[in-house]
Amino acid sequence: MPTVFPPPPLLKRIQFVLKLLWMNNFVRFYLFVRRLYRVGYYKDPPTFTLTIPQHKLPSYWTPSTIEVYLPSSYPSSASSSTVPKSSERYPLFFTIHGGGFNVGHPVLDSEFNRYISDSASCIVIALAYRKTPYNRWPVQLHDLTALVVEVLKDERISHIYDSSKVAIGGFSAGGNLSTAISIQPELKGKIQTIVPIYPVLDFTMTTQEKLSHRPKDAPPDVLRNMGDFFSYGYIPRGTDRENPSLSPLFAKAEDLPENIYLVGCEYDMLNIDAKKFYEKFGKVKKNLVFDEVKDVRHGFTHQSVERMNSKANERLTKITFELYDRLAVWLADVWEGEKKGGEAENLDLGDDIVIV
Repeated sequence: MPTVFPPPPLLKRIQFVLKLLWMNNFVRFYLFVRRLYRVGYYKDPPTFTLTIPQHKLPSYWTPSTIEVYLPSSYPSSASSSTVPKSSERYPLFFTIHGGGFNVGHPVLDSEFNRYISDSASCIVIALAYRKTPYNRWPVQLHDLTALVVEVLKDERISHIYDSSKVAIGGFSAGGNLSTAISIQPELKGKIQTIVPIYPVLDFTMTTQEKLSHRPKDAPPDVLRNMGDFFSYGYIPRGTDRENPSLSPLFAKAEDLPENIYLVGCEYDMLNIDAKKFYEKFGKVKKNLVFDEVKDVRHGFTHQSVERMNSKANERLTKITFELYDRLAVWLADVWEGEKKGGEAENLDLGDDIVIV
């Protein structure tokens, strides 16, 4: 029996659309101003960018520019027109930014992309996609799947990456999209590893239901006032919410990659999604790690408001880069073909962070 939600009342729908339009255009303007005045826009700029021919993508409006980060160990003198040859083929890690499917840009993940590229010695490629409310599911999924397919066979970079070491991951909405992309038929067997970071994996639960699973002493949830209108903007009316390409929790185990690094946040309403995903697939996937970060909320790696407080910023920065370090170690182990679980689980995690 399909899980289909009834539409909200008319006034609520109008309110949701207005909020989505306001957020989408405000963030666009905000990023435009930062780019215009170069105000911290790229703390860690990509090595170069590449543009995929538009006729190979689903629409003229599909974002076609990808941002490429080469690791510091890669031969120098790379540019957008010439990628220097290397005797070594590097692992490839696609990243997808978050933002409720409504806002965001790869620039917001530039620090993560550069750090992981250098720490795990891999090529990182950041992808963009069309946003709501102008475009709804499955437009974003089709955009990104087509981009990944084209990048993997693009002769400009196909000679520098190892096709047996391809990963994809992302934050929040990007965690959903990266997991959904990994099960698409055209990419079957081409993606061996996924890294969903505090993702939404189940759209069959309401915001209130997810909020009820948070610890009683948790601070206000970042998504408490946004979950409903983000979902409304993304999911067309009448959509079966158990579709695995929408809610990856309902995917078949055999369709998912074997290597999965799943990150959850203790105070995040989406942590229930991660827990259910781990409970369902943890015993059947040979290398699924659930890294639950304690005492943090959704988006702790990117939270700008909380980071305005110097003490909070110092704490979150420490926790964030400890997570990135564990992820880099795990990825390196996966790509070296070693048995996982040992080194990442034996790290000294301190009081804030645990691995389940």
